[in-house]
Amino acid sequence: MGMIKSGLLTIVTILLFLSIFATNTFWTMSMSLDYDTIKPELVNVINEVIRNQSDAAQQIDNSLQSMQLYCQQGNATEFVHSQDNYVFVVPCDVVGQGSEAVIEFAVNDIVEDSYYQEYDCDFWECSYDPPYHLVSAKAKSYWGSWFYKSLLLSILLAVGAFFLIENRNNFPFLLGLVLIVASLPFVRIIWLLSLLGYWEFLQFFALFFTKAYTVFLVGFITGILCLGIWVVLKFLGIGRFIGKLFGGSGKVNKKALKEEIKQEIKSESKPKKANK
Repeated sequence: MGMIKSGLLTIVTILLFLSIFATNTFWTMSMSLDYDTIKPELVNVINEVIRNQSDAAQQIDNSLQSMQLYCQQGNATEFVHSQDNYVFVVPCDVVGQGSEAVIEFAVNDIVEDSYYQEYDCDFWECSYDPPYHLVSAKAKSYWGSWFYKSLLLSILLAVGAFFLIENRNNFPFLLGLVLIVASLPFVRIIWLLSLLGYWEFLQFFALFFTKAYTVFLVGFITGILCLGIWVVLKFLGIGRFIGKLFGGSGKVNKKALKEEIKQEIKSESKPKKANK
């Protein structure tokens, strides 16, 4: 029975590690795709596309004079500009600042629209070009749902490990060690991915892991706290108290309690010597 229990504990511990690693991954991706986090990165990408890989910047520059003339007429407050299937409503005060300001406004407008766009397709079945749905609110929600699923699985596996481990006092040590090991790859996850090559792909893929170091810190510190709890249980006597309540199988140690009760009954039933 002991060997079976030990084998099951090993399997559950491995599954717990994989589940916590998956939880860290999904949490990293969900946080990294938060709008305030992803916006600067998307602005850089789209700005590069507009300036270097299309003639949109040149067309805006060529149209600047007509924009300014329109804004100077009557009570005009904004100018509607169409470019590559995009329609920009540019405020006239932005037009007055020159073509660079107009391009910057257009880039920010594209980023916001693409991030909050309602993509009417399943996440893995979307076929947009460019694939902005991968870095959108839809993607954040998708990875967030997987985070909660894997977190629930991790909790269930941790409970299973608690009931399988022979000495309950060592459970915080086991959990802390798994948390620390599962968080370590997130210190340099971009560097690890760079070993695969394909730098252009890596630049896009790195967008999903901008919060990796934050996740590492949370996992690592939580693991250290668990190890601290283990030290308290092991060396300050609290663990012995828990050991009296729970036997090796995780149930109340009824046998030991019965023996203590019997000893007390025997001591009380002994005749007391009469005082002389």
